[in-house]
Amino acid sequence: MCYSYNDSLLYWKQYQRFFPEEIRLKQGRLPTEEWWEWERGKIHLDRMPAAGARLKIISVHGAGGYGRLLAPYAGMLQSCGYEVVSPDLPPYGLSRTHSTYSLNYSLWVDLIAELIDREYAHDGIPVVLLGSSIGGMLAYHAAARNKRVKGLIATTFVDTSRPEVRDQLAPNRIISRLGKLAMDRLPLVLDSFKISVKHVSRMQFISNNTDLTRLIINDPSAAGTRIPLRLLRTFLNMQPEVQPEDFKTCPVLLVHPEQDAMTPIAFSEPFYNRLGSAKECVILEGAGHFPIEAPGLQQM
Repeated sequence: MCYSYNDSLLYWKQYQRFFPEEIRLKQGRLPTEEWWEWERGKIHLDRMPAAGARLKIISVHGAGGYGRLLAPYAGMLQSCGYEVVSPDLPPYGLSRTHSTYSLNYSLWVDLIAELIDREYAHDGIPVVLLGSSIGGMLAYHAAARNKRVKGLIATTFVDTSRPEVRDQLAPNRIISRLGKLAMDRLPLVLDSFKISVKHVSRMQFISNNTDLTRLIINDPSAAGTRIPLRLLRTFLNMQPEVQPEDFKTCPVLLVHPEQDAMTPIAFSEPFYNRLGSAKECVILEGAGHFPIEAPGLQQM
């Protein structure tokens, strides 16, 4: 059975009240839903088409999220004349892999890199990647691998090759240091063990609105999803295929929330400053990690 956000799984509707009225999802303005029969899984795509679009934006969500969760932002882009495609990264949302054993961070990079080719082959519209939260670094990895990308936008760069970044993401150093050591030493034992990301991260800081944060944490398609430790271990050990100094694929725009308690700007700046491409940074004033606040939302 293929579930649907538009018809059957309606938890996402509870998020709409946190967005300004003009960008809330309503009947007649919902994304169209598609299923991509990828060789390694069944991938759900939300699409917001725009007639005559000259750019296509692939929206890459972070851990504890999924495509429909970010659809109001996609609607903002659609209203500006851009087509937006939002995949669910398995096991989040509705997407699933054919094999649980294959579910690691490299699969996520492969998925985005191959989705770029798939979309470009369909209509030849140039592709821009928009990565939210840890999706920003994921978008970077995909852009480093697929040279068709014409632009990269990120809300943050979470470079987990740096121990201080891993410390920031985890609830405490016991988890960030000893937990990682255990996963690295005992992958055969621990890789298949499943855990919710809310138990190994500072999900309480995913937004600066208590009610919105609680909604995300309890969402069975978002932070309530249990992921194999293999995915977490490979995420924490991911090294850039192209060092930022050598990255020349496309221009980079960092739109970093000013009041981001989960991943403060100080943790994105070292990676951003190293980038060798044309780049620009815009600070979203007053906005949290999940940016719903003015004036940051309008700036974005």
